[in-house]
Amino acid sequence: MSREIHIGYRTSPDGESIAIEVRAPYFLFGTQSTSKQFWSLPVWHAIGVAHLAELGETDPIYFIGWEMMGVLEREIRLFEDNFARVEFHPEVKSWFLAHLVYCHRLLVAVAPPDSIPELTIG
Repeated sequence: MSREIHIGYRTSPDGESIAIEVRAPYFLFGTQSTSKQFWSLPVWHAIGVAHLAELGETDPIYFIGWEMMGVLEREIRLFEDNFARVEFHPEVKSWFLAHLVYCHRLLVAVAPPDSIPELTIG
């Protein structure tokens, strides 16, 4: 089974979610098995990546609202800054980083400032 990234936003808390299309292959986030192995590495907590590291244990995870977009941006930056410390297959960790950056940046660029952005991995 594969994990996927879904992005979108709501114009109000009770409003319908407006999906943002993520082109192939950027919506794919690896197989559940590989993803769990990767995100359960002890290095994540050592470098301060807590929310994404939940993918090592649970499925799905959510980043909802602008504050959580900031959390995601911070965790992506920590991932990138500590890329060499993450001992995993180079292609896989490059894939995960690229997909996170693409989806986060696309969501932040498209979602209106007064909306509620949503990024789900699961």
